[in-house]
Amino acid sequence: MATVEVDEKDASAELELVDGAGGTRASWALALSGAPVRRLLGAVLVVASIGYVGWLVAGLNLAAWWLSVPFVAANGYLVVLLLVSLVNNWSRSPLRPAAPPPPTGPAPLVAVLIPTANEPPAMVERTLRSVLEQRWPHESLVVVVGDDGHRPAIAAMVGELGREYREVALSYVRPPDQTDPRRRGRAKDGNLNAMLALVRDRYPGVEFVETRDADDLVGNPGFLRHTVGLLRAEPDVAYVQTIKDATVSRGDPFGNRRTFFYRGIMLSRDAAGAAFPCGSGLVWRMSALLDIGGFPSWNIVEDLYSGYLALQRGYRGRYLPVLGALAQSAPEDLPNMSQQLGTWALDTMRIFLWRPPWRVPGLRLRQRLHFAEMGLFYLSAVPTLALIMVPALCLLTGTHALRVDPVRHAVVSVCYTTLVTAFTFVLGNGTPWREMTRAKQIWVGMTFTYALAVVRALVGGPHRKPAYRITRKNRQPGLYLGRVAPHLAALALLLCSLAYHLARRPTLSTVDYGSMFWVLFYSLVLLGFVRRSWYGLTTRGRPADVRNP
Repeated sequence: MATVEVDEKDASAELELVDGAGGTRASWALALSGAPVRRLLGAVLVVASIGYVGWLVAGLNLAAWWLSVPFVAANGYLVVLLLVSLVNNWSRSPLRPAAPPPPTGPAPLVAVLIPTANEPPAMVERTLRSVLEQRWPHESLVVVVGDDGHRPAIAAMVGELGREYREVALSYVRPPDQTDPRRRGRAKDGNLNAMLALVRDRYPGVEFVETRDADDLVGNPGFLRHTVGLLRAEPDVAYVQTIKDATVSRGDPFGNRRTFFYRGIMLSRDAAGAAFPCGSGLVWRMSALLDIGGFPSWNIVEDLYSGYLALQRGYRGRYLPVLGALAQSAPEDLPNMSQQLGTWALDTMRIFLWRPPWRVPGLRLRQRLHFAEMGLFYLSAVPTLALIMVPALCLLTGTHALRVDPVRHAVVSVCYTTLVTAFTFVLGNGTPWREMTRAKQIWVGMTFTYALAVVRALVGGPHRKPAYRITRKNRQPGLYLGRVAPHLAALALLLCSLAYHLARRPTLSTVDYGSMFWVLFYSLVLLGFVRRSWYGLTTRGRPADVRNP
């Protein structure tokens, strides 16, 4: 029986998180992101938030309630979301933890499930080779490729690799068609369940199951050693999620590396036992996966909801900051990005509305708060739209949303926004300012899509699951002005209201500086998002600056 060979010094070095924040240039930012600074700034923010909301309520202009109430309510909602985030991020796991103990004795049997549908065969082959060449004994590795495309080229490629790597149990599976009653799940979930059934039938000794997207390379060759070691050391852990990175163009224009999420937010989720699966670079304990009935098919995608079910049964989810998956492609055009982020939003909102964390049994309080925060985040699209529109309407009508001095309104808004921005930067754990700014632009730019996801989840109900659409694996640059029509309309409203207001104010003393601040703020943020609608048109033919951590 093969064993896992381990060099302890090398293992510890391997586990270190790839620095996605600019190396030594970000060391000062990382130092400012420690628990003492984060908690001190958080405490200051709590006091400031209470004072800010009280100041808003005291300044309500009930004579113009149709402007004042939505403006104050929207601000109040975002303050509540901020406070929930503060509580959830009070404790964090270390960014560079000690390496988990490697598996001792004979290497356990691990199955790797790779679902594919329309990915290019060359891309799937690169993924397979990275799986086969990682540091894990071939005699203890089962690899299954589930092909929803039923393509002869994929079957032939898997067969060729099987002859090349004879010690690995490599299989090709054609899942039942989507209309076949034997299929458990119409999308990726059905493919995964078909592969899981094959593994259970042919390889009953499999202890752990890895899921890997067909375009995701193994990032760290010791990936399985670390994740399986952690699962063996902590029997109550159902799954271990690792970092999922991506090859991107220069500057990562669409935020596909998600450094803020993996360097910061997932560390807080891990500390609360609420880390959730992200679909790839993920290893399950087979017994826990079977305990939840395999890969669930109730939601649009199976990853988040499967972890949600496991936590309800008393298991813990863990996050290990080691590079487990490196996507060969990333959505770098506006339609593709919007489709992916919109799917995640709709998926989360279906859970939040119809399987809410405050009602399902089995979760601990901190886990409930973390899952509630996810739904509240997407729901914040609605108050964000109010914050975009109300200041513009104030400038157009000459009506103040608050009965306060306009200069004081502007000063308070600038100070509070600056404090929130500083706290968000600290949460990023060394994430660069540029990436934080881009994330803000994408969040505000996606508010229309997120608000639509809220409506679709509400109207569709718990029993009408929306269809799943696979994210394209190629970039298609274009002038997607139709995609940003709502943003252009909002920009026109903001800028026209600003020009109209200034034209009708003969002196500076009569200017509504508070509304002007919000109009200028959201105009700049929306402009940053609109620029992405034509990304790639001026750089076609220029090689992308690919980050391969």
